[in-house]
Amino acid sequence: MKRRAYCNARDVELLQAFNANAAAESKGCGYLHPGDIPHHIFNGNKCFVPSDLLAIWEDEHGVAAWMLAQPRRKAFDAQVRPGFRGTAFAGAVYEYAEKRTIELMRKHGIEGDGIGFDAWQCDGETRKLLEDMGWKRIADAPWMAHRIRLEEAPAPLVPPGYKLRTVRGTAEAAAIADAHASAFRRANWTPDLYRYVMESPGYAPEREFVAEALDGTLAAFTVTWHDPISKTGLFEPVGTHADHRRRGLAKALICHAMGRMAEEGMEYAIVVNQHSNEAARSLYRSCGFEPWQLIDDFTKPILH
Repeated sequence: MKRRAYCNARDVELLQAFNANAAAESKGCGYLHPGDIPHHIFNGNKCFVPSDLLAIWEDEHGVAAWMLAQPRRKAFDAQVRPGFRGTAFAGAVYEYAEKRTIELMRKHGIEGDGIGFDAWQCDGETRKLLEDMGWKRIADAPWMAHRIRLEEAPAPLVPPGYKLRTVRGTAEAAAIADAHASAFRRANWTPDLYRYVMESPGYAPEREFVAEALDGTLAAFTVTWHDPISKTGLFEPVGTHADHRRRGLAKALICHAMGRMAEEGMEYAIVVNQHSNEAARSLYRSCGFEPWQLIDDFTKPILH
């Protein structure tokens, strides 16, 4: 077994294939959608160098595991081959991920008393291992994965004064950055940072959908990702500019994008939100999504 750092765009494709196949083997339980991988690396960690964050373990069969430190979130992603779940090797991956995340938090002056990791409620092997390693489940903060069969998706109803379209490439980086910054107040989006995301591996402008107002303002957005193995599309992220909320724009965009997903061979769509976010849950229910899986936050104290 050898561990190495992230090298280039080829590694994104490698990890996406790993997760797609692992999810197929485990019937979808416990693995990030392949689209989450570039989203977490280049969007969620846009201010960090990927090779500092991402480690890959390989053996004679290919990728055995990978981890992504997320210092700003004070957390990490870690995925191991289905046959390794709950094993000592998985424990070693998590221990390395803990150590690396804490190192990067300290390097970048990010304070915190603990770190986090997500575990699906259906993945008993991983949950038991985490508990044996001293992790504690945060009881009141699960995440909900919602799913819909695309043939059941409703048609979009576009509010008057808006049109739906895909983005036009990096020339619109400033406008999209403004929409993202307004939708997610804590996000430090700038035109250069969003241009970086748009030029990163895995992103495709034809899979980012926007609602445009009459004055040209980008009023809502969603990025979609496709997994051809499970034939499942992912929405990540979904947001509405603060000046254009409560008009049905996010619902219209999601329904429009689901139609495009179906045209491109997807059979299902999923979206994830924190279970306590009733506004998001209501939005996804209105689009036809139903609860699918629960994912728990686990936490572990940082020993100073």
